[in-house]
Amino acid sequence: MTKETLAVQQYDNRVNFVGESPLWHPLRSTLYWVDFPNNLLMGKNDNESIEYTFDEMVTAIGWIDELHLLIATATGLYQFNLESKQKSLVVHVEHELQSNRSNDGRADPWGGFWIGTMNTDAKADEGAFYRYYHGELRKVIPDLSIPNGVCFDLSRQSCYFTDSAKQQIYVIALDANTGWPIQDAVNATLFYDFSNTAVSPDGGIVDADGNLWVSLWDGGAVMCISPDGVELKRILVGTPRATCPAFGGDEAQLLFTTTAACGLEDEAITQVIHGATLLVMEKVNGVFEPAVKM
Repeated sequence: MTKETLAVQQYDNRVNFVGESPLWHPLRSTLYWVDFPNNLLMGKNDNESIEYTFDEMVTAIGWIDELHLLIATATGLYQFNLESKQKSLVVHVEHELQSNRSNDGRADPWGGFWIGTMNTDAKADEGAFYRYYHGELRKVIPDLSIPNGVCFDLSRQSCYFTDSAKQQIYVIALDANTGWPIQDAVNATLFYDFSNTAVSPDGGIVDADGNLWVSLWDGGAVMCISPDGVELKRILVGTPRATCPAFGGDEAQLLFTTTAACGLEDEAITQVIHGATLLVMEKVNGVFEPAVKM
């Protein structure tokens, strides 16, 4: 295991209560992310800082084309036009459950989109992951408490996901042709276990070498784990609550992470602002997120 501390840069100093779901839009050269429960979609590129406000919580995003994002809200998945600022419903997700909301989500290599749901009070086993693909919404992983970290191996054979409440990362097998799970989620394989620590794994992404990068809530770091479950690197980010990593830049060579100010209001700022969006590394072997196919 290699540990190192790097001088991370504050890519964006705006304070996020809970920054999440960072996404580099390769056609716009812009990093987007959400701040919930503040109902905000944020963005930044070389020319401007961007901010959109919604009438409900936005928790996860994917990109569809140059003009549109797919956004996950408390009621469902919506197509959002970045220029006109209009959103249109794609599909409701647990909108009848007033006690539940969306959480982490990500596009998969087939053009589908996975979205997690959870109880607003994080009650045990009341959440799930759903997959939206070719017009169909299907529950694929039930009985989760805080669904996070969904991401996909480039082999198209594996899906990683996290239950942050249990402090564990799992992996399940996928059909390489369709992306639907071929392994029952009840029998998901435990990939990495933090349950004997104070750290909770949050968002995750997979690089071009198959390594899993995970932001660590209360771990103050972004961690790199090999495909066989060995910790390779842990990069300290100067604030306790790292939330989700993203690859970006012209060649996906930059590593970013969002962070959260939630619960740190009385904590001293030592290196970076709690809740800032950070540039962690300037040279990684990353990949761009795939587009959502509508």
